[in-house]
Amino acid sequence: MKIKKIILSFLVLSFMVSSCEKDFLETAPTDALSAGVMFDSYAGAQLALNGMYAKMFYYGTQGGRLGHHGAGYFGNVLDIDLMGEDMARWDRGYGWYTATYGWISHRTPDGGVNGGRWSFFYELINNANIILFYADEIDDATAGEIANVKAQALVMRALSYHWVVQKHAKPYHTGRDNPGVPIYTEPTQEGHPRASVGEVYDRITQDLEDAITYFNATADPMAQRHISHSTLAVAYGLQARVALTMHDFGTAISAADNAITYAPGSLFTPGDFASNPDQLFNNASASEWMWGFVINEEQTPYYASFISHMDARYMSYASLGGQVMLNHELYDAMTPTDVRRGLWVAPEEAVEGDDYLMAYNNKKFLATDVSAPMASDLHIMRLAEMYLIKAEAAARSGDDGTAQLALNELVSNRDPAFDGTTNAGDALIEEIMFHRRIELWGEGFRYFDLKRTDTPLRRTAAQGHAMGLANIHNVDPGDPRWEWYIPQDEIDANDNISGGDQNP
Repeated sequence: MKIKKIILSFLVLSFMVSSCEKDFLETAPTDALSAGVMFDSYAGAQLALNGMYAKMFYYGTQGGRLGHHGAGYFGNVLDIDLMGEDMARWDRGYGWYTATYGWISHRTPDGGVNGGRWSFFYELINNANIILFYADEIDDATAGEIANVKAQALVMRALSYHWVVQKHAKPYHTGRDNPGVPIYTEPTQEGHPRASVGEVYDRITQDLEDAITYFNATADPMAQRHISHSTLAVAYGLQARVALTMHDFGTAISAADNAITYAPGSLFTPGDFASNPDQLFNNASASEWMWGFVINEEQTPYYASFISHMDARYMSYASLGGQVMLNHELYDAMTPTDVRRGLWVAPEEAVEGDDYLMAYNNKKFLATDVSAPMASDLHIMRLAEMYLIKAEAAARSGDDGTAQLALNELVSNRDPAFDGTTNAGDALIEEIMFHRRIELWGEGFRYFDLKRTDTPLRRTAAQGHAMGLANIHNVDPGDPRWEWYIPQDEIDANDNISGGDQNP
């Protein structure tokens, strides 16, 4: 029997304290502990969780398939924004992510990016399944501590399934019976068939409901051992994100409200953007961060890192022709008083021949210190997204008042001259989506947003795209090219998936 290519070993890492008392993950041999030994103690279970989290940012080539595309979770983030219209490139640089930008990688079933991304999330799923399988055997943990371990594993599994089903299947609203992706809820080496889209989303929503229940069974549901660990607020935030994808707008609103309530921080203010704009998106202590990773110089994957592809101030892939720019038309549509304009190089600030100071170039995601290049904390979730989810879900369900209040709260913290929106109906939805595009640029949403809202892809030279490099410029809703192919490695290795199960 063919063996399913899901890695059963853990990347075992532990929380340590550096000489400057900053928490970070330190690697240990991946075969240092068996699963049975690991779950003999609560400390061992924490090692398992930490290893799963470390995989999110750790450089992994997925068997040599990804090369410097292998920036963990954040390589996926780059994929999703580069496939939209709001992240433009002017040159191929060293070639990394060029095929993704050109809508080639995801339709190449035997390609490294396609197979590597699939493998990445299924390895996370399998690691989560191992944690869930052994969690009840932790001898020295309280019931609340075991509940917390289970909750975190369930959040990670839900996050992973949400990514793969959004990519490899048709949107939920087009039909529950469409082919989805395989579902695994226990450690196994036997391949499963493609479940339906509805079944996958049922699994995701159940995992999140269970995670919320488990978090509420802990001594302190709002406690966060480290910013890399999920919490009750994160579980609600992911529930809101998933519900929006499903067009379950009532759940999206209530879950976003709960995430806002339980998150410990607050929205960035215009003063934050004025005083420390370089520390809002690379510093895990920033007030909006709900879930992210502290990545110091010892941990960075260097050229394979997310920040190498974003920050052109030093010798990086971004400075070697791989700069990423904001859609010029989107930038120009911002009001002059919108503080987010400072997250990109203004055209009047551009300096000819400067790799960094190119018009519309990224200033949002920068290394923490250019003397320690490619070190930068990275986030998965922050509060601004919750306000945008609430606003969009309310507007799409006809509750303009709630939508206006949520949008006004966010945008008033971005534009001191903003007087509040008076738009309603479709105009309000359009305004919300405009701010979502600006606010969440570079955070891994745009391709998914286009797909879930039946919005056509339209890429033009006026937006800043090098049209030859962009390759694919127009894709209408319903076009089969929205779906990523099932990797050929999966078809070859899985007895329950054949060539006939491939996406059109």
